[in-house]
Amino acid sequence: MSEKPSVSEGSSAPKMPETPELPTLKVKNLAIGGAVLVGIWGLVIASGSKPAMGVMAALTVALAVGAAWVWRFIQKQQALMKLAQRGTSGPEGREAALKELAAAGDKDVMNVVLRAQLEAQTDPDQALATLDKIDMKKVPALALDQVRGLKAQLLLLNGRLEDASQVCQDIQPSKTQEVSARGMLAATVAETWARTGRAKEARELLATISPDDAAYAQSRIPLLFARIFANFAETKNGLVKKDLTAIAKENVNLLGRFLDPRFKTAPELARMAQEIAMADPETQKMMRKMGGGNTGRPGAAIRPTRR
Repeated sequence: MSEKPSVSEGSSAPKMPETPELPTLKVKNLAIGGAVLVGIWGLVIASGSKPAMGVMAALTVALAVGAAWVWRFIQKQQALMKLAQRGTSGPEGREAALKELAAAGDKDVMNVVLRAQLEAQTDPDQALATLDKIDMKKVPALALDQVRGLKAQLLLLNGRLEDASQVCQDIQPSKTQEVSARGMLAATVAETWARTGRAKEARELLATISPDDAAYAQSRIPLLFARIFANFAETKNGLVKKDLTAIAKENVNLLGRFLDPRFKTAPELARMAQEIAMADPETQKMMRKMGGGNTGRPGAAIRPTRR
């Protein structure tokens, strides 16, 4: 097991949550659709009905055109996924992928989305500026909620709560088939509702997509963030501290999300997060190495980390 990172000094940006994945199309589903079409053709031919054959011919042409578009979409998607894998392999891979995406320009919407995803790992402000270039009407329906979710996350990180609320109005996590993406979207929406006076709606959403559900293990931390804000909004401070402690056990640096001034966390919640961060053994070890001699003091400076 890798050693848990310590809280670091001198960084000004919060550690980014996992960004939503690009949507995928399953070739298996297309193959099943093709097999069904062949079966229907067999029945029509056996019937000998010329009108039925004419209808099927027109339908087949329309489906062929649609299939060609889908195939091109899949090919483009696979190329983007390779870039995404390179971009998450490390700083050098991310820089190379960003250069390639920048060279491709802003014409392809999904290229711009992937660029924003990669930029979000180190520069949330730049990522938000990139997303602002996108005409949402041109985003494929399969990717629309993921793009909205990423934008809402970045707005939350910059303390732009009302703007995030406007974006989240149109997000429907329950309609997202991919489990990890559904969990991320639910976390983003629930956090937004909890921080904009809609704690009851946040709690209701988290009752259906919970950080305690093993199915949502990949989005557990963002869901915990959302539940912390929901419980804090309802003054359930015991539950807030429980979840803050759980996050600190995963990685104490994640508590920096509550301490960055741009994030506009309520002072009382920021104080609770800082106290738990200062009580963490890794933080105390770092403070001893620095010769601070004041481990556990709530007022000591704890800064969030960049990813």
